[in-house]
Amino acid sequence: MAMPWRVMGEMALRAVWQNSGLHLLSPPFTIVIMRVIHFLAASALLLLATEAVAADRPNLVFILADDMGFSDLGCYGGEIETPNLDALAANGLRSTEFYNTARCWPTRATLMTGRYRNGLDDGPTVAEMLKKSGYQTAIAGKWHLGGDDQSPYRRGFDDFYGTIEGGGSYWDPPSLTRNDQPVEPDSPGYYYTDKIGAEAARQIRELATSGKPFFHYVAFTAPHWPMHAPEATIRKYLDRYRGGWEVLRQQRYERMLEMGLIDRKRWPLPPPEPDVRDWETIPHKDWHVRNMAVYAAMIDHLDQAVGQVVNALKETDQLDNTLIIFCSDNGACSEHLSGNAWKTAINVLEKARKEGRPITVGDDPSVPNGGPDTFGSVGRDWANAQNTPLPRYKGNVRAGGTLTPAIFHWPARIPADARGTVVADRGHVVDLMATAGELAGTKMPENQGRSLVPMLTGRSLDPDFPYYFNHQHTHAIIRGNFKLVREGKEPWRLFDLSKDKTETRDLAADHPARVEELKKLWNSFPDPGR
Repeated sequence: MAMPWRVMGEMALRAVWQNSGLHLLSPPFTIVIMRVIHFLAASALLLLATEAVAADRPNLVFILADDMGFSDLGCYGGEIETPNLDALAANGLRSTEFYNTARCWPTRATLMTGRYRNGLDDGPTVAEMLKKSGYQTAIAGKWHLGGDDQSPYRRGFDDFYGTIEGGGSYWDPPSLTRNDQPVEPDSPGYYYTDKIGAEAARQIRELATSGKPFFHYVAFTAPHWPMHAPEATIRKYLDRYRGGWEVLRQQRYERMLEMGLIDRKRWPLPPPEPDVRDWETIPHKDWHVRNMAVYAAMIDHLDQAVGQVVNALKETDQLDNTLIIFCSDNGACSEHLSGNAWKTAINVLEKARKEGRPITVGDDPSVPNGGPDTFGSVGRDWANAQNTPLPRYKGNVRAGGTLTPAIFHWPARIPADARGTVVADRGHVVDLMATAGELAGTKMPENQGRSLVPMLTGRSLDPDFPYYFNHQHTHAIIRGNFKLVREGKEPWRLFDLSKDKTETRDLAADHPARVEELKKLWNSFPDPGR
């Protein structure tokens, strides 16, 4: 059994006292010297104890994808090659019950603050709190929570490489920044996703040299539009999508069933979304096939970048006691682009104008997407297949907007017999601050989430803990087995998620008391964006 720190201190103090000859001095001197030695010994032991506790605290690596569908990864039934994420899932946990806020910046704000937010406020970020508790901090990738005083370098991160704004070219990203200085792409073959992986790996190697735990946030823009990827990777996927989106959706659904990720009874496949077109009747099939191949290539490169992160953790002997959490900020994206793509294409359009070359923004079947002179999107038809088997898309709080693939990897604490399994406990990005606080041994500010540590270590979470959703005139609350949801001015609908995860059977008329109970709870949630 380990010896208590107090006993060790008393033994050390006696040894100093007896061997120094100080006990032979007259009493007034001995009393003062005794007190000084006692103070110094106690301080030294406290430092040793603090360092011992710090050595046990895990590193925290949060990895966020952008606009990724529920079934895109290989370990979630997808045909896209994602061996690195698949390996994390095989040696960790997967979840079919993990949620986001349905869009980019609210998910990031909620993750950073532990509160349902559309942006940062005066409250501390998780990075600021962990930094105060002795963690090192770094971020690589997309911030999308404001510049100047709200930039990551001002909100708790010691090392930042990435973009301040929310989207843009992968070949020439706007608002590219290192710490607090604007920078430009640094090589002719620059591709943002690959660079995020390289910078994240660099940061880990540097963080690992200090002996202190670290918090590392890796925030990809992929596979958010524009559809950009290296040509060689695009070509690898072209033949996989020639059957169209309806065939792809059915293939993914069957694979998900075969791998035991879902079951047909609880996860029935809904009809395609109303705005999805019949593949057999559309023109320009080769152009559409290429769009999905570009999207797949973007996720392929995201996975390669994750591999760089994992390799850096292995090389520095940090992987075992590092909790890696991977998820997406929202579901697959149905948006189509035009104009300056909500101002995200302004920088490349201006450079192209000065150089006298065209850039195509939006859907033009005469222009193959993927290269630096294009700025297109994959669109709603493929997005419906990417989200298999869920309804709706990004921007809507139905399952297709908010339910994300999630992977948890932590060899030191996830029980061996649980690795490779699918957890049944529900979680949300709002929980990440509370989780970090428990693992860091630090008190976090008041927040609206809960710690996921019990789920990670083989225990259960309270199924009645409520999760709240509010985005773009769509609203929902989940508590226990039930989800109450409203889209626009439509009536509230009620779904029993224990029997109907894909939200196909409205039970509101059968359970009016339950509807009123959940409506009251939803209205009680504090939300500055309401």
